[in-house]
Amino acid sequence: MSSKGIPTHKIRSIMQKAGSYRMNVAEIFEANICHIIDNICSSSQMPREYLITMLLPAIGHCVDGSQIYSNTGTATNISFFTTIIGYPSVNKSSATEAILKALIIIEKYIGLKSEESRINCSATVESLLTELKNTSPRLIQIWDEASTLFQSFGLYKQGGAAYDRSIMCTLYNSSSVVKRQTKSGNIVVENPVLNIAAAAHPGDIFSSVSTDTDEDGLMARFLFSAPEPYIPLSREITNLNIDEPNLAHLLYIIHCFNTMDQTDFRRTTDVDDNRIIYSYSEDAKKV
Repeated sequence: MSSKGIPTHKIRSIMQKAGSYRMNVAEIFEANICHIIDNICSSSQMPREYLITMLLPAIGHCVDGSQIYSNTGTATNISFFTTIIGYPSVNKSSATEAILKALIIIEKYIGLKSEESRINCSATVESLLTELKNTSPRLIQIWDEASTLFQSFGLYKQGGAAYDRSIMCTLYNSSSVVKRQTKSGNIVVENPVLNIAAAAHPGDIFSSVSTDTDEDGLMARFLFSAPEPYIPLSREITNLNIDEPNLAHLLYIIHCFNTMDQTDFRRTTDVDDNRIIYSYSEDAKKV
């Protein structure tokens, strides 16, 4: 029996079934981005699904608050909550480290000081909201252990987990204003955008998912990836080609494409809202 209350054989069965669904990288990204992903994964023995799943929140972070019109015509944040799932020693940490390193390089290049960093690791929801208000309304969290994030809900206050989870759901839902009222004070954050990239062990995640159906649906907002681990032969492992573009280059270009000045025709009509709003192409609408 698993320590999380789910039989071990059931966990392994779920992992095997999830691993049977392969991700076609070429269907998601164009050829040059696929080449960047292959260069990193081939040299670090990392499943491509791990890197892609962690890359999505990083892209959502680097679009700097840009939005996209949904099929209903509503402007929605480009925001991702994702988690890669795997047993120990399957290179989950390599994926989180690759994304974290790229974002740190970009922040240093654009001149952000450490106290201005938009890479957040708040231990409580109160701390997260404070950082969204005072540091930047656009933050990303990168967790090497997703259980650290989930166990922080309700930390230091009795019965507060449900309230914390509702705040996280609100942050995901593209709300224009998020408020938290406590005895010690009120926090109001306007136009927040939060991206989360996390890694987790199967028992931790499946326990959370199994109880989520009776709660608020927070876990349903996460994209999960649990590829089958692959141990390559020595001749299949390549050295990282440092002359090729890397994740920092890719994410910085995305950042530049979404940084506007007052004359940018992509600006919204709201003079106080400095964001781009994209629309799906006709081909994308058919997917």
